[in-house]
Amino acid sequence: MPKQLPSISAEYKKQVKNSIFYVLTFFFAYFILIAISIGLIILLGYLAVQLIILKPGYITLVVGAGIFSIGLFTFIFLVKFIFSSFSNHTENYIEINRNQEPELFALIDTVVDEVGTQKPKRVYLSGDVNASVFYDSPFWSMFMPVKKNLSIGMGLINSTTVSELKAVLAHEFGHFSQKSMKVGSYVNQANKIIYNMLNDNESFNNMMANWASFNVFIAFFVKISFFIISGILWILSKFYDFLYLKHMSLSRQMEFHADAIATHVVGSDVNISSLLRLDISGMSLNNAATFYINSDIPINTKDIYENQRTLMTYYASEHKNKLENDLPKIEVEDLEKYNNSKLVIEDQWSSHPTIQQRVQNIISQKIISEDIDNRLSRNIIKNFQSFAEKLTQKLFYINRIKFNQNFLSNEEFFEKFQEKYTNYNFPEIFNSYYNQKNPALMELPGFENSQLTFEELFSDQKVNLVFEKNTIEQEIQTLSFISNKQLKIKTFDYDGRKYSAKESEKVTKIAQERLDQINSEIEKNDNNILKFFSFKCNDEQRIELSEMIKAFIETDKDYEHYLKEFNDFSTHTYFMTKTLPFEEIRKHRANLLSKEEIFKGALDKMISTSVLKENISLETRMMFKDYINAENLYFEHDHYINSQVEMLGKVLGKYTESLGEAYFKNKKKLLDYKAQLLN
Repeated sequence: MPKQLPSISAEYKKQVKNSIFYVLTFFFAYFILIAISIGLIILLGYLAVQLIILKPGYITLVVGAGIFSIGLFTFIFLVKFIFSSFSNHTENYIEINRNQEPELFALIDTVVDEVGTQKPKRVYLSGDVNASVFYDSPFWSMFMPVKKNLSIGMGLINSTTVSELKAVLAHEFGHFSQKSMKVGSYVNQANKIIYNMLNDNESFNNMMANWASFNVFIAFFVKISFFIISGILWILSKFYDFLYLKHMSLSRQMEFHADAIATHVVGSDVNISSLLRLDISGMSLNNAATFYINSDIPINTKDIYENQRTLMTYYASEHKNKLENDLPKIEVEDLEKYNNSKLVIEDQWSSHPTIQQRVQNIISQKIISEDIDNRLSRNIIKNFQSFAEKLTQKLFYINRIKFNQNFLSNEEFFEKFQEKYTNYNFPEIFNSYYNQKNPALMELPGFENSQLTFEELFSDQKVNLVFEKNTIEQEIQTLSFISNKQLKIKTFDYDGRKYSAKESEKVTKIAQERLDQINSEIEKNDNNILKFFSFKCNDEQRIELSEMIKAFIETDKDYEHYLKEFNDFSTHTYFMTKTLPFEEIRKHRANLLSKEEIFKGALDKMISTSVLKENISLETRMMFKDYINAENLYFEHDHYINSQVEMLGKVLGKYTESLGEAYFKNKKKLLDYKAQLLN
């Protein structure tokens, strides 16, 4: 029986009307461009024919073909998206039916009935922590009925109760029930069209390059075509930014309305509970997968969702969350534990509201949750274990993990995970003080009686100073974006008061004053920490600690130096990510090769003489040596040399990874020794 559903808000209706207007505006401009391209084909085709008739011959035939190709390429560029497929790939899903999973389909039927919408055509199980409505949407689907399907993530089923799963499904079916869903799909399709034109051009560019290589005259006309297409790209990029912004505004309202529908189906408490657990559920599944991805030896699991449950329980214990129905109970306060920013900006570019905004919207509904089913969702899936194992294999395939018979039991997984997790954490005794800051870059003072206790130096109050410092630094950076008009907004809130964008510099001064005060307090505390440890040590320990502090100071200097070398060089590689004329690519390449010699010299020193080298693996050093000795050109005969470009990408990625890991290990070594002194 359909439930009484919430009425559509005035803001929602406003965004729908706006979207209709902007979509029509886009298509009007788009069809003008199509008309111009057809006009070019006719005009340039006529000129080409007249030229060939006037003076028949090979040269005029080639020139005529080149002239005609200008209009033809422009037209092909504008219509190529019609033949592109935007369909969702379901090869990594498992399609299920009513006979296989009667209880799940009964739940879906109940939600469909209560929301008052149509049943999905197909139902799939996916490997993630999500549920979604999806449909194939090539260009022609804008004028024909869209076939909607439903996918439900096994990671979601694994981390919800039946009522919570019902809440998530009601949210997704809430999108089905909205008449404006079609409007949203139009806006979404318009965005896909422009995105395709702006970014999906590899095959088109190859076609132009092949045509240009035919003859020097043809190459000249291809350059003209490229110039015209670049102008169209500029126009479309402006449209994309503008249309995307409007689509995001509508999407946020659609999310709020779908949340309201779900709340009317299951009540506020159940809906909030399912929403708040998404982060810890997703983190647990991702970290389980990452464990296998980063393993030094080929190991697997039959059921990664068992690992997910184990990690959820582990993280709940780490963050002092209670277990309820054998699942972590996440409170609203947990979302904002360390989020003490005074700066509030409405994110116009976000397609979804924040979790906090969604929770507040659900709370405002004030609907009591009744007839709650606290059974675990996985218990209503008849073939859960079989599906879990199949989706584990698919998840491994997606992440390029070779599936073999070297299975870990869940107990072995957790033991190895904890061992690895401990290696990448600083001692708990410091109360997270060093999680977002480094030990003081100051040498150990002489013996001095410290009046402060360890508990005072690493109290919650001192730790909160570090969090506040990082928050204010982020605020100041955001305010600079507003001041420089990189972030285009009219107003923002700071510390409960509204300001105009023009007042951003004024607010920056307020934030900077508080930051200076906090930095002073942290510096004073860091000095007291050094005095405390100096007093705690005997003569032998003091010498060893002093040497370790000096080594860390050198590490910090090396890190800053080699990070600068990376930043100076990597900016010269960005041209490879853009579509550019061949001559421009060659100029960028020449500049890259000259800068690369400097970068290679710095890389050679990093792996041979720097204090960081001890923490860079032999395998990585060999990769860097191969790169240093290689004489790469990256671009030759009007084509990128893919193997060389890939090598550069891997080296740059490994460079930053090695820098970060070497710095982390040296920092951990120092903090572990300090913790050892305390014990």
